[in-house]
Amino acid sequence: MMNDTLDRWIQRVTLVAMIAVAAALVTVGARLYGPQATAPTSGVVDGPRAP
Repeated sequence: MMNDTLDRWIQRVTLVAMIAVAAALVTVGARLYGPQATAPTSGVVDGPRAP
């Protein structure tokens, strides 16, 4: 039946969309919580500021 074909197509598209969302969440999580670049040390960087 045509309805069964449409249901399978919708299931496949939904599955691919959920996998894409999961991959995006893993990527964002890795970028946020992964190894961080060293932050510059706080304090005077270029010497005292002129008034």
